[in-house]
Amino acid sequence: MYVHLDSLPLPAADPSGRARRNHIAGRVPDQRSIERFQRVASALAGPEQVPQLDGIASAARQLLDQHADRTRLSGIRQRARCLRALRMLASEPAWQLDPELRERIQLIADYATGSERLLPDAVPVVGGLDYALLVDLAMPRLIDELDAYLDFRRLRIEEAILRGERPHELAFGRDEWLEARQAELRLLAHILERGRQTYLEETGAPRFQVH
Repeated sequence: MYVHLDSLPLPAADPSGRARRNHIAGRVPDQRSIERFQRVASALAGPEQVPQLDGIASAARQLLDQHADRTRLSGIRQRARCLRALRMLASEPAWQLDPELRERIQLIADYATGSERLLPDAVPVVGGLDYALLVDLAMPRLIDELDAYLDFRRLRIEEAILRGERPHELAFGRDEWLEARQAELRLLAHILERGRQTYLEETGAPRFQVH
């Protein structure tokens, strides 16, 4: 796979629904931010998977204790890059994305760029942990599509180089990607098969003798 995210101590849902803390990284989120986060998380993964504030506060505290010398965590930066790739995927005119998947991506993108956030990017170390959570909740449904799209971009660039054209000017969509991918797989299989064969005759070369 192209997409790999480092693990973070991201909180699970609390089945009791009893959140004990309302301070997250020294901040008290307002009710509108809390409701917005929970609404998006529920839409992405269902109400039973919505992380509780207490769990988010505990994860933030753990990260702050472990990485107090950093300005922002690499795991959160990874998810920021993943979100940028997802937004590219959703806006790619040549890629026939399922409308339901596009809507899921838009939910995260709208939340990440909105003003009502649990942990805005400006918060030291753990800023962006809120949308990192949302990315993780959404990825089980999106990861295969994102992997395919990244491979599509790779093959489109290669095809454009072969034709001497710009990638975005090339008539290359999902169908063309599937054809190119199958051709690539056939070539790899041919190369592997050739590596197992010999060009010498099975009887072997004649011996050189001196009389």
